[in-house]
Amino acid sequence: MNTKLRELTGNRRASLRYVEHCYVERVVLTLKYKLVGWPKDIPYRRFGNIPRREQSLRRLLALWDSGELHFEPATANDRIVAKLCPKTIIPGYSPATREVEPVVSSVDSGTALLPQALRPSGEPSVSGILG
Repeated sequence: MNTKLRELTGNRRASLRYVEHCYVERVVLTLKYKLVGWPKDIPYRRFGNIPRREQSLRRLLALWDSGELHFEPATANDRIVAKLCPKTIIPGYSPATREVEPVVSSVDSGTALLPQALRPSGEPSVSGILG
């Protein structure tokens, strides 16, 4: 995966860190890429800390080899979400299995740019602010 990330970014020092905050900061925000296709039942963390490690690693490798697990450019919206609610951009994120960090409920903080599902209830949308 590191080889592909380096190829895509043109950065020979690019590397995928299996620590959530490093992934958000280095891969999504700095390199502007995201991993797509990570299974929801395999937590994104250092391989030594993954349950059923050998089975999980084999599955990840099979997904990578098939192209189902791959990198895509992180959109501007992905990067906004990464800044405001970083847990939601982690590969394999599932609200049913992970807690979401609270988002500051303020138009000034940019929450109006979030999709409705991620905005605190009653928070206006961009169209409501600009329109």
